[in-house]
Amino acid sequence: MMKKQYVLTERAHFMCPNMHFGMLMEIEKEFIEEKVRETLGRMAEAHPFLKSLIAYEKGTDKLYYKVTEHSQVSCLIKEDIATLWEDYSKASEQDWNVFENGMLKVYVYPKKQEMTLLFIAHHLLVDGRGLLELVQEFANDYVRNIMPNYVEEQLVESIHDLPEKSSLAGISKLLIKRANMQWKKENQKVSYECYQSFVEEYSRSHKVEYRTYELSKDEVGQMGMLCKENGFTMNDLLMAQMYLKTRTNKIIIAADVRHTLACYKAGVLGNYSTAMGIVCKTKTTDIVQKAKEVHKQVQKHKNKNRSLMLVLACYLEINPTLLDAAAISVLGGFESKAGSFVGGGMFGFSNPSSYSITNLGKVENHNIKSIMFIPPASPAAKLTLGVVTLNGQAADLLATCAICLPIFLCKLRVPRPILLPRTKFARSRCRPKGILLRVWDGTPIQDPISYGTLAVWGPFVPRSLSTASAKSVWWFLATPRGAHRQTSITLPKCFTAK
Repeated sequence: MMKKQYVLTERAHFMCPNMHFGMLMEIEKEFIEEKVRETLGRMAEAHPFLKSLIAYEKGTDKLYYKVTEHSQVSCLIKEDIATLWEDYSKASEQDWNVFENGMLKVYVYPKKQEMTLLFIAHHLLVDGRGLLELVQEFANDYVRNIMPNYVEEQLVESIHDLPEKSSLAGISKLLIKRANMQWKKENQKVSYECYQSFVEEYSRSHKVEYRTYELSKDEVGQMGMLCKENGFTMNDLLMAQMYLKTRTNKIIIAADVRHTLACYKAGVLGNYSTAMGIVCKTKTTDIVQKAKEVHKQVQKHKNKNRSLMLVLACYLEINPTLLDAAAISVLGGFESKAGSFVGGGMFGFSNPSSYSITNLGKVENHNIKSIMFIPPASPAAKLTLGVVTLNGQAADLLATCAICLPIFLCKLRVPRPILLPRTKFARSRCRPKGILLRVWDGTPIQDPISYGTLAVWGPFVPRSLSTASAKSVWWFLATPRGAHRQTSITLPKCFTAK
């Protein structure tokens, strides 16, 4: 019997919106519904987590994977592939209750002599690379009758499963210790019912946009040649392009560390990836020079375990119920200083301006005709790019972007007052929900990919800020409930934040 597996490094994905992602796959094989369901059934027998729900251990706040007798994979046969993106979007519009529903959903779109499949996974089940392995298992079994092998699940249990010198040190350890103590002093917890109400409101006001970027075979070949000649990777090149296009100094990338973990066994499900923030401040506009600098910074992080494993080490040290409060404390009005510090200061929910790339690397599988990775739209990210390369051919790149709906699409009323963090944006006694900006031309921002969509609600003059001159007017940019993120967007030059 498999050892009970607890939700530890995965806990940050439990009470956080949009913690799902997808894989879109085409296979050249005739659709037979019975065969599809039998294939998914064999996969569930090979992977206990596909038969699992999440549950609280009795009398504790610990979460574990409760293995049931039957498969918990949801399989829906759809008639029209035109509804594919609508089907995927629906997963973002409602809470994914993992206490009652399995963590993998499969949509099947039959065509003549072939079919398209959309796999949607909750982050508690697996990471991006793990989902890629799952879709390959399906293709191998369905097309070539290569059945998956049973593997007992084994998650990260402690810091000892990470490589040497991965434990927290210095200021990181001190800050987490302080946050844990503050959380214990507050003596509160986020109930799942409270989280569900938050997600319902958050999903209505924060939509996710998906954009695909096609690369021709010639373009991929040229990029590969450029990488080979200059000693950097395709991911370095994509990052360099993102640095130059967005003018950001920092990009978050996912790093697959499964083969460095003592607990990992080939074929298991779970999360075995970490995240790294790569800072690159060189002023060059030459993409080759930029890619070389990116490569240098990435290798610097990968060669130092304490930097590479920082996120996983933090997850292991932070109180699990404090992790539950991280997102809702910043985005949903739950009052917690400790939760706001972890969610805002550490995870970036208070300032969702980061850019991210998740590159799953190369995969060779001729049972798959085409594939596309749909990355998660984290509330902390402004834009996330998903990349996967199949049989030496880069698949379509897909970007997800969280869009903040204008206030006039919600109830037209001034949001209720809340207590904002003590920053220069919150000096007004009114402390309204939103962002105070000095607007020179009064034009609302409309480009969701570049800036996010906001509605101007003004003019508004704070009581304690009487510095508005004849040349400028203070405006209140209203955002939906829970979006009190003072620096949540990158602004054009005509806006000056105060």
